[in-house]
Amino acid sequence: MVKTSLKNKLIFLTSSPIKLKSIFTNTRSSLNTGEIKDIVKSYLEPYVSGYNLEDVALEEVLYAYDLKDLIRVEIGSIDNRLLYAVKEPGSSDEEYEEVLEEVLKNIISGKQVGREIQLDLDNISDAKTYLYFKIMSGLGPFTPLVIDPYIEDIYVAGKTGRIYVVHNRFSWIGWLRTNIVIQPSFVDKLVVSLSRRIGKHISLVNPLAEGTYGGDLRVSLVYGETVSPHGSSLVIRKRSGVTWTITKLINEGTISSIIASYLWLVIERKGWVIIAGHVGSGKTTLLQALLTLIPSYRKIITIEDTPEISGATGLWEPLVEKTEVFTRESQIDSYTLLKFALRRRPDYIVIGEVRGIEAKLLVQASRLGHGVLNTIHADSPESVLKRLMAPPISIPKNLLNNIWSIVIVGINSTGKRSVLALSEINENSELVEICDNTNGICDVEKLVESTNRLSKYYSRSDLYGEITRRALFLERLVSQGVFSLSEIVDKITEYYTSRERAERIDIKETRQITGVLSGDSKVLR
Repeated sequence: MVKTSLKNKLIFLTSSPIKLKSIFTNTRSSLNTGEIKDIVKSYLEPYVSGYNLEDVALEEVLYAYDLKDLIRVEIGSIDNRLLYAVKEPGSSDEEYEEVLEEVLKNIISGKQVGREIQLDLDNISDAKTYLYFKIMSGLGPFTPLVIDPYIEDIYVAGKTGRIYVVHNRFSWIGWLRTNIVIQPSFVDKLVVSLSRRIGKHISLVNPLAEGTYGGDLRVSLVYGETVSPHGSSLVIRKRSGVTWTITKLINEGTISSIIASYLWLVIERKGWVIIAGHVGSGKTTLLQALLTLIPSYRKIITIEDTPEISGATGLWEPLVEKTEVFTRESQIDSYTLLKFALRRRPDYIVIGEVRGIEAKLLVQASRLGHGVLNTIHADSPESVLKRLMAPPISIPKNLLNNIWSIVIVGINSTGKRSVLALSEINENSELVEICDNTNGICDVEKLVESTNRLSKYYSRSDLYGEITRRALFLERLVSQGVFSLSEIVDKITEYYTSRERAERIDIKETRQITGVLSGDSKVLR
């Protein structure tokens, strides 16, 4: 009975952040070390053998690279389809036993093995440390995909066990089939394991859960067949370890320096910018990059359901929703956080994704003089307005003129993510096309002639000069390789400091000239 009890409790080894030291303290007299090791091994074995890497011969290899000099990745065609094929490093029986001993040692010592674990990929240096990571992280077959910096999303369903991925070099094709196939029963265990690691309960009664794991993984889980006839499934979205700055996006060709300069001016004037696109189009990436144009003395409050924004050049205060699926716990949603944020004197309010009535508060925030930025799922400026006016958002049409700019992002003709279109909302809540960038052409003249919002603050010649100067400034940073957040903070601060110094000099000179003309000698002292 003791052995059975221990086995029941050991399932939490890979499914919750509990300390197991007490289990072994209470049962050590009944079980010898060998028996304990056998029990542990039976629960860890699926993380090594619960899936299969199909041996495939690609007809044509389109892209190939190595990960940490351990894992080989090849992407190519087979049977008229693209396939992501991975080859993991082999490990000897001796290495496996050594890893098992290390895991057992950590269990007995009471080491945390749940959500507190940090996914430190830097420590993976050989086959042994790779195997240890696969087991202790609970990621098992997903490990090479988590390591691969090009992978953005991972998906598997228990019905087939086949893993699919979104690769950012092949994002135009959608989900890539991989050669990794998981045993259906192991998919169930992985879902339970990951639910505990994100600190959520999942069962046949509560079959849905989502949260973050290890800081960079966004996990969405379905358990059993309660809501899905295909059984348990999971999606892992990876947050890029790199903070996307505006200079990086310009360098990547996602946004031109001209469009970036226009949006910089809109943000500086505390306008409302909406970034729209389909899932995976790069909305949050562009949002993140635009935040790096805000000077350090401005306060930014970001509100997200799952944290994806990783930094800003301003005084940044991130807020995250607290929600539970099918529970009676009090929820802290984006609407509540937005009301809270308005009392904290932000210069800018940023919503990761607008879905409901919180958009009405954004209207209020914009009317009160706060800068507003948000993303929304839509594929055109027209569909953005339709979503905002339709339930559950239901913003009256006459209030849509609080929006300044709508930016559409998506996949261009070359298969890369980019800004596709730029529009404004005029005083009559009508759409005005500022720039159609589908062919990568968006010049200063077009922006200056079309913009209604910025023309209120600048003459045509001044606006032309301002956009050009800022575009040249950003291009200069790109040519100098200024891509990191810390470097951008310094350069943006330097830009505003030098500009304000120049403006003070101009004001002083103007006062001196006015004083001389009026005969006031004091201004010359």
